Amino acid sequence: MQKFFISSIIFIIGISALLIISSTQKSDPIMNMPWETTIMDDGNIRVFGIHLGKTTLKQAQHIFNLYGKTAIFSQPDHELTVESYFDSVKLGGLSAKIILNLIVPKQQIQNILTHATKNILQPSGARRYQLHNNNTSLLLNLPIVSITYIPSVTLDENMILNRFGKAKNIQQISTNKPSYLIWHYPKIGLSITFNHREKTVLQYSMQKLNV
Repeated sequence: MQKFFISSIIFIIGISALLIISSTQKSDPIMNMPWETTIMDDGNIRVFGIHLGKTTLKQAQHIFNLYGKTAIFSQPDHELTVESYFDSVKLGGLSAKIILNLIVPKQQIQNILTHATKNILQPSGARRYQLHNNNTSLLLNLPIVSITYIPSVTLDENMILNRFGKAKNIQQISTNKPSYLIWHYPKIGLSITFNHREKTVLQYSMQKLNV
């Protein structure tokens, strides 16, 4: 009986020790805010749990817990791009539209384009090619080259300054529309576009091609 009692005490102490250890161990949580960026060993950044040049579309869908709408875009004097669009992603309490650009070999894009089900002219002048489901699945394991993040709330210049610090350089674009500003943060591959009539747009791009 005494041996049983001692064994029980030892067992309880062991379980308690494991609980203490597990509670003090820190995991590596996904940082969900747009200013929570990490420069990785390859020189590219990780933001929203996405390591540019490494994280695939399939992995991003798992992070967002959503399936994006993937399409090919073409516009004059520009190369074809493959983009996956997420209309409303909630990260860190903020809701945003997110566009992921994928790294796709040119020949593969051309092959997929020949099987596109239809194309739609966009307001920007670009054409959006809707992909066949079979071709969409081929893109799931391809890495992400850039992220466009458009929050539903306005991130004004003071908020950006407080979170990201002073921009390396500021570019003012004047067109037939109201002018807008682009703040550049080259260290983390980030450009932030301010247009007082539209939402603030944050774009994160790869620094180095590593695939």
